[in-house]
Amino acid sequence: MAIDVGTHAIGSSWCVISDSNADPVSRKIHFSNQWESQPAPTAKNLSALLLDADGNLIAWGYEARRLWLTQGAELREKGARYHQGFKMDLGTHPVSDPENAILAGNDPAEEESAQPAAGSAGLSVDEVTPDLLSTLLRQVVTTTLGQITAAGYDEDDLRWCLTVPACWSDYQKAVMRDVAKNAGLPGEDGRVLLSLEPESAAHYARVSGVRVIGEDDEAGEDLMAPGARFMVVDCGGGTVDITAYENDADGKMVEIGRSIGDRFGSDFLNRAFENSHLAECLGDTDILDEIRDSCPEALLNLIDQWERAKLHVTLDQEDSINLLIPSAIDRRIGAAVRKRLARRQNKVNDSIVLTPADIHALFDTVVPGTLDLIDTQLQAMAATRGDNTRPDVILLVGGFSSSPYLQQAVKERFGDRALVMVPPNPDIAVLFGATHFCYDPQTRARRSRFTYGTEVNKPFKEGVDPEDKRYVTTYGLVTCRERFSVFARAGESIATDAEVMHGYVPLEDDVDAMEFDIFATNDTDPRYVTDPGCDLIGTVRVDLASVMRFPRRERSVRVFMKFGETEIKVRAELVHGGQSVATEVRFHSNY
Repeated sequence: MAIDVGTHAIGSSWCVISDSNADPVSRKIHFSNQWESQPAPTAKNLSALLLDADGNLIAWGYEARRLWLTQGAELREKGARYHQGFKMDLGTHPVSDPENAILAGNDPAEEESAQPAAGSAGLSVDEVTPDLLSTLLRQVVTTTLGQITAAGYDEDDLRWCLTVPACWSDYQKAVMRDVAKNAGLPGEDGRVLLSLEPESAAHYARVSGVRVIGEDDEAGEDLMAPGARFMVVDCGGGTVDITAYENDADGKMVEIGRSIGDRFGSDFLNRAFENSHLAECLGDTDILDEIRDSCPEALLNLIDQWERAKLHVTLDQEDSINLLIPSAIDRRIGAAVRKRLARRQNKVNDSIVLTPADIHALFDTVVPGTLDLIDTQLQAMAATRGDNTRPDVILLVGGFSSSPYLQQAVKERFGDRALVMVPPNPDIAVLFGATHFCYDPQTRARRSRFTYGTEVNKPFKEGVDPEDKRYVTTYGLVTCRERFSVFARAGESIATDAEVMHGYVPLEDDVDAMEFDIFATNDTDPRYVTDPGCDLIGTVRVDLASVMRFPRRERSVRVFMKFGETEIKVRAELVHGGQSVATEVRFHSNY
């Protein structure tokens, strides 16, 4: 059972594990496509919540939006709040363990982009985002469980999969796991998987019917063929996430570029329209703030018009777009603003007019960044080509991939370097692909996003290590503090089932617990954890209480880390007796 937790929309799909479903090409996937107040049958509901003054759920999805648009004034008087587009705020600020979490400097531009979407409550994202996501996720879980149990299956029969952006850190993934537990999903290992959104989409694209036709290949090959090379560009509401793969001899996917992504999703087009163009048209940010406070449902209506219009914008757009100003906003803007609109918009003062130049300026807030990400990934693919002569393929998936403007921009820039393709129904690629991933992951190896390692003491090298890092133990061993013990290097290809093991012994006799700080850096060969660019991302603690009766050197610990899965996993065992020990990992919010 998979749930695609999107910034704009959320949906679920599931399939039965059976002999008839073993072949992914013919696998039968079930999904919900009936949501209250939906405008048309769709596989995903809106990621929207309507809560009362006490934070209790009034409605969610399309029904929440309908109530907010039709009864907004009455609901606001009772203290109700409408929330939408909040997923990308998860983990942008620390939400747990504030004593141990390390805060990074925040980019002002990123702070602005993280502001709540129109109509949402202006509350601290630190406080509300995890709870909002848990509430939203709980509704989808309940809906889908109803379908599955009605088909004769038990809740304990389920393995779950949740999608996450490729650009999310392990801290954000850890917070997402807390969100899942609070939504009622199982907490035991293996019952809930996390899948990177573009990797899920790759699983879908391989069986979607897309065929790559080479110069001498009349029939073409699908993306499951050995040697096929393709990049998946998942263009969603919040992020654009990219991964690239080459199939091995068995047709399994091997990542050939590092997963990358950024906040270039279509939701940020809406925010740019509201915060930039609309604010400029009104000429006074106080007016826009007053509209947000007094009639947010009318502002939502105006943004909905832009949402629908932008789906038809082309790269060579020559016509302006007129968005009718809702009456609730019209009553508040006053004569001065109407005159300003008339001067700016060739005498039009009852609509917001976007000229072709305005439209290009809005799309320029997300499309150039997307193209740069694709270019970076294409370069990484080229570096791993070897003797493979098959063409590189760029697959556009996700709801925003249907945009003619984006499709044309990608083809114009990269058409001579790769085949640009859009699989059927690209809006469900991540959702259905996550179900395929949950059934049978087809990824054999991934690239390490960073160089990961722990802080340890190693033998001190005279003339190499600085004196301020010298540490002499009570028994006279001369060591160097703050050395970087590498477990995985940035860009290294790591099998999904591979574990890296390092052994360590306590430095002093009285140490009854070993605590390892985990660091990440883009440097492939760091010497010290204090090198520029090294970030503390988490801590691993191993309790030595059960072996304190043994001599210090017999209290050694083996630490195992897995980097080939969606999340970093850590386990430890005591060398004396080979027993596994409880290993606590805390990820910080600074990367």
